[in-house]
Amino acid sequence: MESDFERLKRLSNTAIIVSIDGGKEATNMRRGQGVYQKATSTLRRLSTIGTPNGISATITRLNYKYWMNPKRIDDLIAQGVRAALFIEYIPVMSAPETGINNKNSENKLTEQNDHFLMLTKEEQSEFRAQIIRYRETKPIYIIHSPGDEEYFGGCVSAGRGFAHVTPAGDLTPCPVSNVATHNLTTATLRKGFASPLFTKIRESEGLLENEARHALCLLILKKWRS
Repeated sequence: MESDFERLKRLSNTAIIVSIDGGKEATNMRRGQGVYQKATSTLRRLSTIGTPNGISATITRLNYKYWMNPKRIDDLIAQGVRAALFIEYIPVMSAPETGINNKNSENKLTEQNDHFLMLTKEEQSEFRAQIIRYRETKPIYIIHSPGDEEYFGGCVSAGRGFAHVTPAGDLTPCPVSNVATHNLTTATLRKGFASPLFTKIRESEGLLENEARHALCLLILKKWRS
């Protein structure tokens, strides 16, 4: 680890994004005991050595209120954090017919039905409004997905604006999409961009913008493999 920090000191084109989901309890609950302490310690060290850094948070109904508190953003800025990526949680598969948006069922959050974790339309609007206020008043670079897609005329994934490579080498359309037909350990980036999956997404505006359309990507993937 120490050698990694020493190397980062010499790099001028690298920024490090650290995943946290909120405070200590929320982060450790999702990512494991002790992760919050390691994440915050890493951020402080990165700021100390001058490496640009930021945080990435998956926004759910369990933590969106935490991030709507301006003090949380002020604390990040005070620690030298320069960017924040807020990615709203969107399940891949369609929800069962159980009235998932019924507010009377909010106390039934379970791992078996993770659609309860999605923000409701009202919560999305509330969170989006706060993100815009942060941009107007806070000296920190903020990315909000899927809210920012309106500025680009829709999703810019699959090579239309960017793509994503997993630690294992899978080329996915974007960081929040887990479908892939090519792995860069065995295929070139050019071939991956020209794949039927990436081509279909680029040709179909908004294909990844919600869970139903994301499911269509899975069908494309299944057809490609068959």
